[in-house]
Amino acid sequence: MRIRTKHQLITAALTTALVASTAAMVAGTQRKVLRSQAIQRLDAIMEGAARIAKESFDSRDRLMAISYLKFLQKEHPELAFASVSYGGHVLRLGEESGGLMYLERSAFPAGKPVRYTISAYPSASGAATGDLNVSTSGVSLSVSGRATVNVEEPPAGQGVSVRLGFVRKFIDDEVRRSLDPLMRWTFGIAGSFILLGLLLNAWVTRLLTGPIEMLAQATIMLAAGRLDVTVPVRTNDEMGALTRSFNSMAGRLKELVESREDILHTLTHEINTPLNGLKGYLELWQDNKLPQDAEQNRNIIGTMIVAVLRMETSLSNALSLFRSEHKALSGEAARPVQVDEVIAQTLTMFAPMAREKNIQVFPLHRSMTGRITAQEELIKQIVVNLVSNAIKYAPDGGELRLGLHDNPNELMFYVSNTGRGIPPEDIPHLFTKFYRSGADRASGRRIPGTGLGLNIVQRAVNSLGGWVYVTSKVGENTVFLVRLPKGATKAAEPGAGL
Repeated sequence: MRIRTKHQLITAALTTALVASTAAMVAGTQRKVLRSQAIQRLDAIMEGAARIAKESFDSRDRLMAISYLKFLQKEHPELAFASVSYGGHVLRLGEESGGLMYLERSAFPAGKPVRYTISAYPSASGAATGDLNVSTSGVSLSVSGRATVNVEEPPAGQGVSVRLGFVRKFIDDEVRRSLDPLMRWTFGIAGSFILLGLLLNAWVTRLLTGPIEMLAQATIMLAAGRLDVTVPVRTNDEMGALTRSFNSMAGRLKELVESREDILHTLTHEINTPLNGLKGYLELWQDNKLPQDAEQNRNIIGTMIVAVLRMETSLSNALSLFRSEHKALSGEAARPVQVDEVIAQTLTMFAPMAREKNIQVFPLHRSMTGRITAQEELIKQIVVNLVSNAIKYAPDGGELRLGLHDNPNELMFYVSNTGRGIPPEDIPHLFTKFYRSGADRASGRRIPGTGLGLNIVQRAVNSLGGWVYVTSKVGENTVFLVRLPKGATKAAEPGAGL
């Protein structure tokens, strides 16, 4: 079952149960109120009947009570039985039954006055005297001497008892008739709220589960190879953050796949070109068709070495890029590296390529030495790619210069070449993968290489916590300067120092 269906069923059940229970509670409360009002009306009838019965008893007019009870039966059809009891006599109207609700009241006639007799006796000093005071607050008597008070109360009179029986079904029907319109309104409002709740639930469910369903669909498409899939971000909550993370992941995955495809295509092209030349020379050698002149053979061998170096550099850059995109060189420990020796080995390796273009190489002066504690592979990547690029972009008959400065806190070295230089607008993009200068694209010139060398240099420099700078004068020269701090230094952010 889909998440949307589950959410709709659960919330619909909760909404219906809540509204229905509220409506039932309101209906029950209304029923109690109406029944209480009906009982109060019957109590009022009962009180009136008891009052008339008392007046009838006081006036000794027994027919008054009977007449009033008959009048009540005529005015109130629910009154099915009435009885008046006094002095051992009982007058009944109607018959008693089990379906009646009975109310009973007792009334007593007005009481007769109480007689007080006061007897005063003279004291030994003289006759008894007394003062009688009558006022609105009462009567007071002051007697001097000895006096006695005799109280004579009238005999207790017999009361009158009234018993009324009301038809219970009639009362229930009256309550139901009054309750029906209230119930219709109550359940009508409850139904409206349930319908509104269901509509709101459907909207909220779609709002909540819609992004989940889109993410699920996008995941299926991504798994099927649709790397360009994206999910629109519609909220700023956790779901929005998840959607943005998915889009970032999909974009990163697309970038990695495209990067590998670009590397594969570029690498295939860059290897096929020197490989075809190398294959041709080997076939000539196999067929004994190479020239016998030693100088020509030396040039052919130098060309073959250059072809091998180009293939080696292309493969090395591609492998370095793949490795840096997955993990750092965690398997290689940092150790003291003699940078001047690495530079010398690199110049020896690329000497045939420089001779092929008649480039004059100015190696390090014997006094230029430098040592740094680092991963040697990273140092080699920096030096090899800078020297390779300098030779590739130097014109025939150009110059290549290198320098090294070892300071207490950092090590600096540079590689410069003469040539057409780099336009200022291209410098910020030099370290981007597969980037080619606008001047090269405009002129249609194709410089051998994968376009990964400077990106590899930047990654290696950043891993060592250093900076790489570029300065160039169009038509004159280009200088790449690398600064590497000594000791534990936080790695610079990618792109720093450009």
